[in-house]
Amino acid sequence: MKPNHKSLKYALLASTVVMLPAEAIAQEQSSGFEPADVEEITVQGRYVPDEKRSTSEISNVIDSEAFARVGDGDVAVALQRVPGLSTVGGKYVFVRGLGDRYSSTLLNGSGIPSPEPLRRVVPLDIFPTAMIKSVLVQKTYSPEYPAAFGGGVIDLRTKTVPDEFVLEVGLSTEYNSESTLKEGLSFDGPGSEIFGFGGSSRNIPALLLKDVTLASLTAEEKAEAAKAIPNVWSIDKEDNFPAAGIDFLWGNRFEAGDEGAFGFFAALTYDVEQTNRQGMRRGFNTSNAGLVERFSYSPKVCEDFASQGDYANVQNMGDDCGFRQTTMDIDLNGILSLGYEVNANHSLNLTSTVLRQSQKRALIEKGFIASEKDELRTTSSIDWIESQVWTNQLSGDHLFALFGDSDTFMETEVDWRFNYSRADRDAPLGRSMAYIFDPADDEYHTLPRADFNTTSYSALDEESYEGGFNFKQPMNVGDFPMDIKGGFTWSDKSRGYGVVRYYYAFPSGHQPDLRTLVPEIMFGPANIAPGGITLTEKFDASDYFTADFTNYQGYLGADIELSYRLRAAFGMRYEDSTQTVATVDRTTDAPIVVTQTGEYWLPSATLTYEVVDNMQVRLAYSQTITRPDMRELSSAPFIDYERNRTIRGNPELRITEVDNFDARFEWYFAPGESLTVGAFYKKFTNPIEETFTILGEGPLGGYINAKEAKLKGVELEVEKILFLQDWFGWSWLGDREFYIRANGSYIDSETTIDPTALPAGNTATNLVRSMQGQSDWLANITLGYEDYMKGESMALVLNYTGERLSGVGINGVQDEFERPPVMLNFVYKRTFELGAHELELSFKAQNLMKDDQTWMQEGKITEKYELGRTFGLSAKYRF
Repeated sequence: MKPNHKSLKYALLASTVVMLPAEAIAQEQSSGFEPADVEEITVQGRYVPDEKRSTSEISNVIDSEAFARVGDGDVAVALQRVPGLSTVGGKYVFVRGLGDRYSSTLLNGSGIPSPEPLRRVVPLDIFPTAMIKSVLVQKTYSPEYPAAFGGGVIDLRTKTVPDEFVLEVGLSTEYNSESTLKEGLSFDGPGSEIFGFGGSSRNIPALLLKDVTLASLTAEEKAEAAKAIPNVWSIDKEDNFPAAGIDFLWGNRFEAGDEGAFGFFAALTYDVEQTNRQGMRRGFNTSNAGLVERFSYSPKVCEDFASQGDYANVQNMGDDCGFRQTTMDIDLNGILSLGYEVNANHSLNLTSTVLRQSQKRALIEKGFIASEKDELRTTSSIDWIESQVWTNQLSGDHLFALFGDSDTFMETEVDWRFNYSRADRDAPLGRSMAYIFDPADDEYHTLPRADFNTTSYSALDEESYEGGFNFKQPMNVGDFPMDIKGGFTWSDKSRGYGVVRYYYAFPSGHQPDLRTLVPEIMFGPANIAPGGITLTEKFDASDYFTADFTNYQGYLGADIELSYRLRAAFGMRYEDSTQTVATVDRTTDAPIVVTQTGEYWLPSATLTYEVVDNMQVRLAYSQTITRPDMRELSSAPFIDYERNRTIRGNPELRITEVDNFDARFEWYFAPGESLTVGAFYKKFTNPIEETFTILGEGPLGGYINAKEAKLKGVELEVEKILFLQDWFGWSWLGDREFYIRANGSYIDSETTIDPTALPAGNTATNLVRSMQGQSDWLANITLGYEDYMKGESMALVLNYTGERLSGVGINGVQDEFERPPVMLNFVYKRTFELGAHELELSFKAQNLMKDDQTWMQEGKITEKYELGRTFGLSAKYRF
């Protein structure tokens, strides 16, 4: 059978030169070996270091060794070091400055649902690196991936069947200078919270489930329903404990017959951490005199009130203005992979993954809002949120000799998969309470208004099914090796979301002193009765929605080596999708149904030219799309807990179309050393952007289609081994191999907004501006060493993310920009051999420069808090 030269060329994974001199041949002669008349034999291979070079597309790959080298605990942290990537909130990855709507996240090639109602992709911080074999970030589009592509696709590959027995147990702990052993905020809850389970006590009572709108309940039934809700409101002050984590990994392989093998892989990780956020938060309106505060929760507010005459002699006002928040985050994750290798040509794999993330949040804000500027307000809120993603995938990989012993056709590669996934997010018994300080009485009291106490329940569930297959047919057509590839995918997704809100209404003629009590007494059973305090629904015209999404997808492509140095990959993808979102306008009981269809033929092409053996140039073009997310088409409201604002969708949103142009030069000048320089340009038609309208004292977020947007940028990446021992004669460094890895990106974008697309009452300050979430500058530098003989490694990592637009300015107020912290991190690891076992100890330090998190608007701080320094220790024992 004639070999496929393309496959041979890209299968060589190392550059080796083996020379057998005459002396070595003489030694072989003495042992009976009779060589031909040659003086030396040279075996030379070409250096192809990794998937980054061998693939036909522009991509980056991070594997498990890279995770371990710099101490990454989750995927979101690891991806910050990839050129052109940044994270928001430590969870969501932006590729080339584009938000999560322009990126696809896959798990073993299949889509995964998100438990976050405000995000279209799963937060990547819930994926511990202990479970991940590698992560592919592909920045140019190829037809085997979903068409929802703008910045890139992120494919997470979990660990599968090991080659041999493996058993690891690890323990870790962390200390943060702003949180650990410092005073934090908390509230009553069951002991099972420490494991991420809130128990059933917070569930909505059965009496309320009879009619969550309360419309059909009698006054007595409403009172009993109100009493059935746990009477938990107040926030307690408790010292935070150090973060802790446990990870367990177990796998083995068993031979089955002459060719087969069975194996399994199981992993479990648990992490718990308490984090303080203390700082300030403000909002602004514009006036003839410039910006004026719309609200302010900052330490200065207490100082200003204390200087006023009415507050001169008060004793109970306090001086703790600003915002204080403590979260307890619990991650509990597990993966089980079962694999069966029938023989070298056929294998089956079943992988099940459960990712749980729970958060307990307590928040106190103290300051003023413009409508009550003469009164000091304190607001407290408590929330418990449980999120879970469960995925199950059955897959197979096969090689078939469909054409026998052919010189033209090689063995056919076929892989298939069936995936079932489910995401759930429950936020039971969220509560908020507000008080106003009265200097005349020197005490705080609440007001008999719906916005001064709130009880809420919300839930989201999403199910998705996906089935598909891919094939690749390597062949030789004359002197041209090529791969013909194709595939089909069917996906179906359904989502449901609902929220109900209540407040406790005071009866007319009630005693004002009642409103000065703590909530547990104020809203206690003794005061809840017909004619007394009553539970009342906070009506919203649209407080739930259901949605369905079906997509039929197919593609066909080719990867051809046109010459020894020129390679072309091109193809076409077809997608036919239908998305339906349904809700009800409760003011009229009229159904609101949005149906959005999209049928697209999307071409893509990439040319790779190898200038010399270790240099190549890539040029790529593709057409892609991005659809509105289900909740973005719904008018149901969502709460953005990270920024404390409400978001509502827009049923009029249209699908965004994207033209992508890419170019990259790659130079692999030595094993482990490379230089890449890239440039890209993207044009968006109907890009989806956030907008805001001031509703009362707070912003109401929404979405619109901008007219168009353009994005361009350049990327630089270099990897270099530093031979310090040879350069400077520093033999005392021993076998340590020093290296430097650095990358940087400059990105520029421009969005043009049609003023007629803005919602009523909204006047965007800038109709031409940068795209949301896009930083002009991104940079990463890693300096470290590895000693493979001692099992020792060290890395110093610097991460810089430039400021990025976080909030659109309206009504004369300029745009808001986030200033992410400059992170300087350090990690050291050492492995010790204990007989047949190993003990790995590591130390890490994060945010050594103690940079803070800040948002700015027209030179004024809108939000700021300290992150503190973090120090961690971990130990891992390998059996």
